[in-house]
Amino acid sequence: RDPYWLKMRVARGTASFLGRHGLSGSLAHVRAAAGHRFFSARPARDPYEVLGVSRQANDAEIKGRFRELAKKHHPDLNPNDKEAQLRMSEVTSAYDLLTDPHKRRKYDDQYGGAASAGDAYSQSSSSAWADPSQMYSEFRDVFGKGSFGRMGNPSMRTAATQNTRGEDVSASLELEFMDAMNGGSHDLQLSIRDTCGTCRGSGSRPGTATSTCPQCRGTGAMKVDRGITTYGLPCNRCHGSGQVLDHPCGGCKGEGVVSRNKTVSVRVPAGIKTGMELQLQGQGHAGIRGGRAGHLFVTVKVHGHDDFRHIDDDVHRDVWLSLKQILMGGQVTIDTLHGPTSISLPPSTEPGSTRVLQGKGPPRVSRSGNGNFVAHFLLRPPRSLTPRQIQLIEEFDEIERQQEQSGRGRRADQSM
Repeated sequence: RDPYWLKMRVARGTASFLGRHGLSGSLAHVRAAAGHRFFSARPARDPYEVLGVSRQANDAEIKGRFRELAKKHHPDLNPNDKEAQLRMSEVTSAYDLLTDPHKRRKYDDQYGGAASAGDAYSQSSSSAWADPSQMYSEFRDVFGKGSFGRMGNPSMRTAATQNTRGEDVSASLELEFMDAMNGGSHDLQLSIRDTCGTCRGSGSRPGTATSTCPQCRGTGAMKVDRGITTYGLPCNRCHGSGQVLDHPCGGCKGEGVVSRNKTVSVRVPAGIKTGMELQLQGQGHAGIRGGRAGHLFVTVKVHGHDDFRHIDDDVHRDVWLSLKQILMGGQVTIDTLHGPTSISLPPSTEPGSTRVLQGKGPPRVSRSGNGNFVAHFLLRPPRSLTPRQIQLIEEFDEIERQQEQSGRGRRADQSM
């Protein structure tokens, strides 16, 4: 078909991708890029193979792997490596397919684990990107502007042409066991990037402005011809933005943000477990040129307890019993999460048996109500025996032996 129609179709795919991931690209912006640049990817491969994830990978695993590969192959970090730039476009197309539930389901249903699944991926890839330089410049919304395009001479630094969302911040929070069971607020000390007060995030010295990149003339890309194919690659001076800072701000050295310490109060839900992640929106690094701040992701680690064990939604503990309690039963007091509780034991309680106290466990994080408290009964044998205890145990054993012989005799008489 008409090449312009193909470029517009690809541009719409790019704008759709940026919109789904909260990026700042618009169709008009992508259309302007597609009007004079066309990108053709290498032969497509299976998207799971491209990202190096299993077919059962969840969104978090796919996103994490994408971040690793994007930071490895991003053109700003590989300015003279054309292969890395092509690899980057391949990684992005695979990410686009696997993070779209409809596309991924259609791909899996049609091709499953077949090695020749490149056709569907090729269709998705070919309709996703028209201009890689535009795509790379938009990656600042995913990784933060400070991640790429901020190297070298300050006078050659890039200037964001649109508002850019700040990077997310990851932190860890360690809690004592009972603090995790009860929940509450906990302070977390962070070092974040905040908006520069001198330039108010623009990166330019007050009274100055950005200028059009003289190398790419504001397009953000440089065309590279390879036979019959023309590739649009990001400009190595402005890194795809089309703008440069001639007079960087002295307060932030053109970054638009400055580092500072910050105390964040984290609300921890009762019953939280090790490995759970809390998200605090807008508590991450500041955005660029008025862009929204990133989010704070807090991974929780709960220390162990001498008595309690948190398993699934329940709390378990061992309850040690004497020989008399095991044999004769009676009332036993158990320390639970909510204080001492008295329970009645039947005679001849078997060591290793359990008693479940419904609703006496910690609050459930993922649903309403409380978990259970599970008591495991164990026999506490005496460390040493007196001669009298030994005598009583032998008498007890003799009585048991006589009763067993008497029982066998009665059964024999009844069978005759």
